[in-house]
Amino acid sequence: MYSSISGCFRAFDNSIVERLALLGLDDPDACRMSEELQEQLIRPRIDEITGRYFDLLVSIEEFNSIVAMHSGPEALKVTLKSYLLSLGVSFQHPEYFDERVRIGRVHQRIGVPLPLYQCTFQKLQSLLIEFVPRGIGDIGSARVEMINFILRITALDMSLASESYCNARIVGLQDSLDSQRGESERLRKLATTDWLTDLHNHSHTRKCLGDALDHAQAEGLPLCVVMADLDHFKKINDSHSHLVGDRVLRIAAARMLSGARTNDHVGRYGGEEFLLILQNTALGEAGEVAERVRTRVNNDLVQCGDTSITVTVSLGVAQARDDDTVDDVIARADAALYVAKAEGRDCIRSSAGPAGIPRLQ
Repeated sequence: MYSSISGCFRAFDNSIVERLALLGLDDPDACRMSEELQEQLIRPRIDEITGRYFDLLVSIEEFNSIVAMHSGPEALKVTLKSYLLSLGVSFQHPEYFDERVRIGRVHQRIGVPLPLYQCTFQKLQSLLIEFVPRGIGDIGSARVEMINFILRITALDMSLASESYCNARIVGLQDSLDSQRGESERLRKLATTDWLTDLHNHSHTRKCLGDALDHAQAEGLPLCVVMADLDHFKKINDSHSHLVGDRVLRIAAARMLSGARTNDHVGRYGGEEFLLILQNTALGEAGEVAERVRTRVNNDLVQCGDTSITVTVSLGVAQARDDDTVDDVIARADAALYVAKAEGRDCIRSSAGPAGIPRLQ
């Protein structure tokens, strides 16, 4: 019967075989001892062993608090009895390993500290040894053999449960870190993103411009800023409602993004104003980008239910200078936008020349 065990091992996962060999449980006699453990020790005195172990556990204040919070005393007794009746039974099969791993995860989940779990398990070892019948053989053979098996089989259970406990703890910590990272990312997005258009908000757009301006001035690269403002937007709100106005803003923002290049920054600067940051871009190329944005915005009517709304945009373009601050370059783009508004809207004007005098592009 027991000679077939080594053949069974070949079908098992290598980690199971290694664990059993490490504890000396790969010996065919170990299967015989598992049967004797149940038949001669545990089953005949299961109620007494369960009662003693239960009393020991609930005498520990920390463990008693955990029991009261979760399963309750009666459920714990049932669990202990079930565990003892399965101790060592078919320990060479993967299902035994799976169950011990599950036990470790359960203890981790309900909050039993690992040191407490290990110490109470050692007390179970001592209790089982105390219950080893003294009449099962002479002192040098069967009794010692039974005690050794108890030590080995409980060591197996403890090693599996402790390993799964630690793994579950690691997974829990990883989940917690992932959750914190997700929350941090959510808060970061809230702090930097405009809630309506999902573009970067005013403050983050200014920060991005500051970083881009520093880089351009340090590397001697061109940088342009485009200030865009939706035309007659107050009229849209007054005529169709603010909800419709919000929809127009969202659609206009999406169209601006589609007209901009991949590396261009598009942010909502305030109200119906938007700011585009065009890195490594001179004034002529910036005008081309601005024109593409303008035509994307007014290319199609915006549909709001049965209402069709014409949306146009005016744009002012300015190229940064070596001594510009963020406010300087924005002010020149804003001045060019003012000219575009004054000259009929739905057009682009640029600021150029040493005095920043607006001119037609």
